Formats: sequence, structure tokens, C-alpha cells
Amino acid sequence: MKKQALFVLLLSSFLLTACGNPATSESKAPESSNQPAQSQQSADPSQPASQPQQSSAAQKSSSSPVGSIPYDTSNPSGTKIEQTAPENDIHTDLQYSFIKDPDWRNIKAYIPSVSAEGRSLGDLSQPKALSLKFEELGEAQTYYVQVSKDNKFTNAEVRTTTKKSYDFYNAEIGTKYYYRAAVSEDTLASATVKEYQVADTAPRYVHVDGVINFRDTGGWKTTLVNNGVVKQGLYYRCAQFNNGSRKNITAAGLQTIKELGIKVDIDMRDSGNVPSTSPINTADWPVEILKASVASGSEDGRWEGDHSRDHNIAATYKKIFEAIANADQKPIALHCTHGADRTGIVSFFLLGLLGVDVKDIGRDYVMTRFAGERAVMPNVEFDNWAQKTIALPGMTFAEKTYYHLNNDFGIAKDTLETIREKFVPGYTRPAGA
Repeated sequence: MKKQALFVLLLSSFLLTACGNPATSESKAPESSNQPAQSQQSADPSQPASQPQQSSAAQKSSSSPVGSIPYDTSNPSGTKIEQTAPENDIHTDLQYSFIKDPDWRNIKAYIPSVSAEGRSLGDLSQPKALSLKFEELGEAQTYYVQVSKDNKFTNAEVRTTTKKSYDFYNAEIGTKYYYRAAVSEDTLASATVKEYQVADTAPRYVHVDGVINFRDTGGWKTTLVNNGVVKQGLYYRCAQFNNGSRKNITAAGLQTIKELGIKVDIDMRDSGNVPSTSPINTADWPVEILKASVASGSEDGRWEGDHSRDHNIAATYKKIFEAIANADQKPIALHCTHGADRTGIVSFFLLGLLGVDVKDIGRDYVMTRFAGERAVMPNVEFDNWAQKTIALPGMTFAEKTYYHLNNDFGIAKDTLETIREKFVPGYTRPAGA
């Protein structure tokens, strides 16, 4: 009888251990990176960090729930899954194929290499144009077109094209548009109105001539409200607008900045590279510059907000988020040099605050690789940021991010709640916040 009891006890202990420590077959080890040696090395993200470099928040709460970064191994081969983007989707086939790959870490299958000079593959971050067709019209040398989000065409500009279709760039994803076309501008008002529903696939890439890696943070799904979606047109992330003799924003790009309504240029480059006047400021569309420099080479202190090369990182984040809280009045374009790391961590914090799933935040981060200038991989910096955030107090990634921004960077709860209210339609701050 004693032997039977001992056997039952041992069996129960084994089952409890197995249930408490599920197999990690769904975790995927990070791929080795070809980033410069200055980028910090992350711990294996399939396991909780044994001794993470914690913020004061994490240090104050050693009992914080610790998890692991979620993975999806529906594509265990790690190969490129080629798909064709729907006609009403703004993404190229290559972009769309990666977005629809269940494994967001599989970016290298789509963008296999980036040269040291950063131009081996060229810029693949531009969206495709949507084709608004009006083939029923008679022959003409010029066709006149209007596109609007309302069927009254309020303040809609008149565009021209020489073919029986109009290439429509920079549509908001998941949005219904109305358009009409005619062979003369005089008959445009009485032309047949057509509807066009844009696919809701995020992220929303934007074409700004002369600028790479330009995309909207809006359009991602959020868990802060039921069926929530982050509002578009408030916060854009991109690479630099001026790049010396190599590439600069063009006159057409400046017109797009005006059409997007961008009013603030947040420049995170080293202080010596930040001009006193924004390159996107023009006489007919004033854009203010917000100098928000974070020193290069400070990668291993940016999540914490402090580094030996820059002790003002936390204060810089506070200044940036206070500007983001006013983005409904002054839409923002935030950038560093390539729009990868410094831009990436601010976007990481913002998306986390807004309740975007960590896998979507990771996908947004690695899509910088499409710009062809940085060999961005998840295990270079993202896994480190995510693992440290997961170790913070809170039941959700959004709560943990909120805690970090408020507790460690001193960003006021009112600022954080204001951002949530403006970026997530239907969100209401809790009482007392």
C-alpha cells in the first residue's frame, strides 16, 4: 500500500510539473543577425530572461508576471509564401506576402540581405497605387477625377490623368472612398459617383516622394476596445527627409506632406544632424520641428531611458509623448536616420500603449527592412524590448507599457490617457485617471 501511495504521489508531481511547464515547441530561436557589433545581444526570447536589465519598475516588483514573446510556427519551413495582393490592397505582392505569413519573424525569407552600404535591394517600402477605373467614358486626351471620403466631394481637389483610370496613392486602409470622373472639368459635378472599399491590411504604407520607410501607425487592431482599430492620420514614422547629396524629399513629396496634414517634424537624430528648420516646412504649409535627439550608440539604454552617452533619453521620450497627445491638432512625422531603431522604440512604446498585439508590433518593427537600408531583425533589439516589458507589472502588454511610460519616464497618466482617447475611437479613460 505504501508503494502504491508513493507511486501515486510521484505521478501527481510529474503531471503538475508537466502542466506548469508546457513544451516550447511553438517558440522559434532567433535568427543570427548581420547587424554591427554595437547592437546589443538579446537573450533567447523563447525563455523568460533570467536576469533582464530591468527598469526601476521591474526592480521594484520582483513578483511581476513573466511570460515569453508569442510566436506562430504555422510556417515551420521558414520559406517565403508568395501571395498576390488583392486589387484593393495598398501593398505590393512582396509586402502582402510577408504580412500574411503567420510567422512575423520570417522577414529574412522576403528580404534576404541588405548590404553594408544599405542599397543592395533598393527601396521596397513604397505602397502600390490603387486603380480607380472609369472605362465607360469616351475617348479624351485628359480625364478629370475627384476622390473623397464623402459622396458630396467636399473640398475634393480635381486631378487629371491621360488614361481611363486614376492611380490613387495613400488611401487610408479599411476606408470607403467615392470617386467620379469626366472628360471635362465642367461635367465633373454631374458625373456618375462610384464607391471603392480599400482593404484593411495593416500597416498603412504611404508614398512620399524622396522619403523611404514612411508608414502610418494607425490601422492596427487594438484590444483596448471591442473590435478596436488605431486611428489613422495622426502619427507617421519614416526615415530622414534630407540625406545630404544622396536623397531628399522632392516637391511632390512636400505636397504629400501637406495633403497628409503633417504639422510637426520630430527629429531623433544626433543633435548635430537636426536642422533649426524642418526640411518639410514650406511657405504655404508651415511645419514646426521638435528636436528630440537620442545619441547614436545608446542602443543598450534606450528601453531604460538612460545611457552613459545620453542621460536625457527619458526626458526626450516624455517630450515626444506630450507632442503625440496633441496629434489630432498637429499630426506628427517622427524619424531618425533610417527610421529603424530610435524611431522603432518610440513606435514600440506607442503601439504597446495603444493595445496593439505584441506580434503586430514586432511585424511593424521588422518591416523597416523593406526600406533596404537597415538589416533589421527581431533578435537585434525588439526581443530585448519585449522581454523587458513582459517582466513589468500588469496583466496585459498594454498595461505593462503604460506602467513603464508613467513610472520610469515620468509621462503623466493624463498624457497617456489622452493619447489612448485620441488614437483609439471608443476608448474611455477609467475614473480618476
